[in-house]
Amino acid sequence: AKVGAAAAVAAAVAVAGNGTGGSGSVRAARPGSAAGRERVGHGASAVPPSGDGGSSAVVVKMRGLPYSASDEQIADFFSGLRIAPNGVSIGRDAGGRPSGEAHVEFCSDNDAQAAMAFNRQRMSAPGGGSRYIELFRTKQLSSGARGRSAAAGDAAVAASGGGADSLRLRGMPFHSTEADVSSFFRGYSIAAGGIKLGPQGGHGHVRFASVEEARRALVSLNHSYMGNRYIELFWAS
Repeated sequence: AKVGAAAAVAAAVAVAGNGTGGSGSVRAARPGSAAGRERVGHGASAVPPSGDGGSSAVVVKMRGLPYSASDEQIADFFSGLRIAPNGVSIGRDAGGRPSGEAHVEFCSDNDAQAAMAFNRQRMSAPGGGSRYIELFRTKQLSSGARGRSAAAGDAAVAASGGGADSLRLRGMPFHSTEADVSSFFRGYSIAAGGIKLGPQGGHGHVRFASVEEARRALVSLNHSYMGNRYIELFWAS
């Protein structure tokens, strides 16, 4: 089954490459080949994300991973596709243990679309078994778009004369406490009484000691995990 998926991936990316109209387009390499391994993962050989403005959904969620799955094993699962540098984020539960989920940021919407050919394929697990992997497209922005969003937020702060020292959180576990939020932002200076939960479940609001602290948290922690949930951060209006 994995061979059939690999063929579908190669065909999908090849078609997408032809559509770019240039000899410099990158096509999916044969899964398992050295060329394929060179084009994925987190090393210097990873291809930078495309400059598409971040409008495309380039993030794919994985569910059902072996708890021992590593970044490298996940990159190998998508062999032949281009994963953004540091594009694999493995989820962890409240105890810090792997949750069996991960999010993978690809270099383009074409790569993310081609990755869906591996939906319901299997990944080897310790002891000789394998796990059935489910894949889902998400509407998360790419890391490049998140950086541009933060820059736009900085511009808005400057234009307003400052004061945007707060962030909104979305996607928190429904049982989250102020202590959980404080732990999520460990290492960042939060104003006294600055953590507010709600008004909807899974949402929160945090006021930092300065605009710079809020900006630093947005750039570094947006799309990080709290427990086994993928957290989105936004400038508070």
